Amino acid sequence: MFFKSKHNCYCAFCKTPRNIYRKKNIGVMNIIASAMAAVVIMFAIWQEYDPRVMIAFVVCLAISEVFVQIRWRLAVVCRVCGFDPILYVKDSKAAAEKVKFQLDRRKEDPKYLLSKPLNLPTITPKKVDALESKGKGKLVSRSV
Repeated sequence: MFFKSKHNCYCAFCKTPRNIYRKKNIGVMNIIASAMAAVVIMFAIWQEYDPRVMIAFVVCLAISEVFVQIRWRLAVVCRVCGFDPILYVKDSKAAAEKVKFQLDRRKEDPKYLLSKPLNLPTITPKKVDALESKGKGKLVSRSV
């Protein structure tokens, strides 16, 4: 359990089961791997100890941090419906547009014709009118 790199969860919008990476930032093992990579680079270039190894270490740390964050960020977005919880927190209307675009693409793509339908949330017409009158924006539901 301690060494699992992925976390089983469900999409908040379509409730599709999926795996996301647990790590958002680098950890101790990434720091050790960056230090070892810097030492290998140092001996490959200068054949002896050189203080410039610290620059190589910082560069390796930066590269590993970028890759871990990109991997986590790409894993958070649902591949089925396109829901992005990070974007939803920042701008819910942009997240709704992204989901609508993904669902429209899915509707047009012939490879999804015989696939299992998505478990999208249903909203009654009465609730739609109440939410739209409050100015919550356009709703995305099964009717899309």
